[in-house]
Amino acid sequence: MPHPPIRWLTRLETLFSVGLVLGLLGCAARLLATGFVTAGFGSGFGVDLLAPEVQAVTQGLLAPGVEVVGTRVTVTVLPGGPSAVVGALDLLSWLPGTVTWLLAVYHLIRALRRGRAGDRALFSTVTADHLRRIGWILIIGTLVSGVLEMVAKPLLSTVLLTRGYPFHIPSTNLAVGLVTGCAALAVAEIVRRGLRLLEDVEATI
Repeated sequence: MPHPPIRWLTRLETLFSVGLVLGLLGCAARLLATGFVTAGFGSGFGVDLLAPEVQAVTQGLLAPGVEVVGTRVTVTVLPGGPSAVVGALDLLSWLPGTVTWLLAVYHLIRALRRGRAGDRALFSTVTADHLRRIGWILIIGTLVSGVLEMVAKPLLSTVLLTRGYPFHIPSTNLAVGLVTGCAALAVAEIVRRGLRLLEDVEATI
């Protein structure tokens, strides 16, 4: 007997769909802004970079007996004018990671949409395939975006700062993407093995 669709899955699909649309709009807006500024039609855009020393940040904030042995502050710098190099490097630092997560959310929505047809449609090889795609998209995409960010950020520092970090550690999105991707692959394998077991049980009845 087929089961009705699970309501909370439908609501979750709606939530992720709204998030995907908003993410696409935000990504498109930033791409247009970067293009306009790079072409000289805007006043500039902020670029987040690590500054090795910002002494003013620590003034008046330290308790008695405490001293600063090093500072590592993120600053948002505004390029002085249109620059294709800065625009391209800025895109490399955020666009691949954004596209990776948008693709993962898209495939998650497709997997959740199968819940409308009931449990058997959701617990299927098609859902397992979607989960596998999500896993590999996140793993490969976060690795590629992390490498590009490690290359782009130091190059931006040499262009926009007199002294920057020669090595840039990727954001926490790299670890989150790898863990989430591995989890998606694990769930996909669990679904596949469960379906195989279910087929064996049904064959014996």
